[in-house]
Amino acid sequence: MMQIPTGELAVILSDSNAILAACKQHDPASASQSATEIELAQALHQLTDVMTRIESDMQSGGDSSSADITEIGEYALQLHEALSAATNERSLSEQQPQLAGLAINIALWIARHGGQIETLEPVANALALLANSSRDTAELGKLCSVIEEIIAAVSSVISQDLEKMNPGRPWRVLLINYSIVATRSHDSDLMEAAFAVLSSKLPEDATRFFSEGMQQMDALDYPPHVREVMEKYHREWPVKRSLH
Repeated sequence: MMQIPTGELAVILSDSNAILAACKQHDPASASQSATEIELAQALHQLTDVMTRIESDMQSGGDSSSADITEIGEYALQLHEALSAATNERSLSEQQPQLAGLAINIALWIARHGGQIETLEPVANALALLANSSRDTAELGKLCSVIEEIIAAVSSVISQDLEKMNPGRPWRVLLINYSIVATRSHDSDLMEAAFAVLSSKLPEDATRFFSEGMQQMDALDYPPHVREVMEKYHREWPVKRSLH
């Protein structure tokens, strides 16, 4: 069963501590590794204090600037990167799902507190990993809502999408995965929303996506209402035939 990310601070802290504990348990026992763990533990403690204070201020009617939330969120994602590196050094591949959940929850926390997501790659990769862990249409529908929130909070520097030549850029990965998850949810309204975003933000990918989507309709025997939406967008983005 998929754990739908909530963006709750308690989950962020619990996952961070669990990953750090796993690293300690499998420590190669070198001085440098131990020092890294101490630094990570201290950094997580500081992050905890700051994020807790922000939530407390907001609950009491206070406010934090978008720039402050963005900066704190960026720091949290840097710590996620450090935790990821620590698990890689110890070959703790079993921590990948928890690391993915942590990245998404941090992104949601940023989004729900009015900040911008400036480091997108680990978040986009995490969403792809989570999506592939489930075939349940209801769960995938809930994940679509999470992706929508994250897309809305992505920094304008990233969403302007100036690096068109890189097919692996996180922004493209995120939007295409959004459409894939919406399709797999079998929810025509979610498909319409995701396909509209894809058509608007990635027009250079639309024709191929909807063409391949029609192929999947046949290969995987999607329900008629799902096929109907895919056919609609396939007609709007036909494959261009070259003259010979």
